[in-house]
Amino acid sequence: MDTTGLWPVLIICITNLLAALILLVWSFLQKKYNRSTLLLLSWFILIVPLMGALYLLLGFVIRFLNRKRTVDMSDISFSQERERLIQPPDREVEMNYVPIQDAMAVTDTANLRRLLLDTLRNNARKTVSSIAVAMNSIDTETSHYAASAILDALSEFRSTAQVMIGDMNKYPEDVEMNLFTFDYLTEILNMNIMTTIEQEAYIYTLDQVAENLVKYNLWYMTATHYLLVTNLFISIKDYNKADKWVLRACKYRQGMLDTYKAKLHLLFDQHNQTAFFACLKELKDTDIVVDDEVINLFRLYGS
Repeated sequence: MDTTGLWPVLIICITNLLAALILLVWSFLQKKYNRSTLLLLSWFILIVPLMGALYLLLGFVIRFLNRKRTVDMSDISFSQERERLIQPPDREVEMNYVPIQDAMAVTDTANLRRLLLDTLRNNARKTVSSIAVAMNSIDTETSHYAASAILDALSEFRSTAQVMIGDMNKYPEDVEMNLFTFDYLTEILNMNIMTTIEQEAYIYTLDQVAENLVKYNLWYMTATHYLLVTNLFISIKDYNKADKWVLRACKYRQGMLDTYKAKLHLLFDQHNQTAFFACLKELKDTDIVVDDEVINLFRLYGS
């Protein structure tokens, strides 16, 4: 039997086996996130004798030689912003847009589904309040689309609101964070897509945000802010809280249209006719430029 060249092969196999065993034992001495990598390397060396070790060794050598190579940092970006694709308008689709309430009155489920999907694709957040109407559709697929969109929007809102409120509490004097949190909460609350209990809970959370704004950055609290908070408390019939913000608006933002509107909304909902007409007359006698809502009030109740 010719054994020429047998010993070199045996030496290579034994050396390869020892290297694999050393890596295997070494892997159990490492931290958990390094252990799996070393286990794979040991198996690779065991299954591919000599060439496996040479392959790995070559990789280490190349990495060692390129360790000081300069990198053009202008080609590297760590931005997590998504790329916004600007698509040309689809005139045929957009010309056929109708209110979802009107579309539900028609029994053409195919077109109703198409309208809902196009609406979700184009501007999901700002149309989510109208999409909520489609949850009552007799077409189960349409109501499923609408429910899924509402659940996604609420899930995003809860997680984002929690982070924003935590940051605001951490840096209570940061006016930009405070205003951003206020605007975000009011935007979602005015959509009225949450359950009654959750909507009420977040209105009281908004009250805390507004209190923080008054405490640390009072003069960034505009008449519109007071109006928004007042309207939300009126919506849940908490007139004490609403009155608190109306009084503050009258104190810090007197002579502003939204201050008068906050007071008028509260008095109207409380059925306080005498105070309501007195406030309306006071507004009419000022030089404040009014909007369509107040003009209609003048027409209905003005003398």
